[in-house]
Amino acid sequence: MKVAALSWRKALPYLVARHPYWAEHRIKRRPVSAGVLALPLLSLCGCSEAGAPSFDLFGAFFPAWLLCAVLGIFVAFGARIFFAARNLTDVLPFQLPLCTSLGAIFALLVWLICFGR
Repeated sequence: MKVAALSWRKALPYLVARHPYWAEHRIKRRPVSAGVLALPLLSLCGCSEAGAPSFDLFGAFFPAWLLCAVLGIFVAFGARIFFAARNLTDVLPFQLPLCTSLGAIFALLVWLICFGR
């Protein structure tokens, strides 16, 4: 009989009874792997010294990724309208992932072309 557990603490009696060496090895190794994972995450830096790319609109600074995201949303809506106008909705399956991926590709290309370093 298999036991589905929500956490390691609840699964521990089952693991020790079933696989004592594996459970003991996993429990001893877990804090070390968390420390090894936390070290690179703490060393990551945010923005560079030049600052995040932003632009001034009507007296307020907006991040550049926000502009790219809005452009991607408009492209996704435009793709959906184009596919519906050309009666391609029956031909092209999975309209939501298709239009979303087209918008994301366009947004990432705009970011890369305009703000890539």
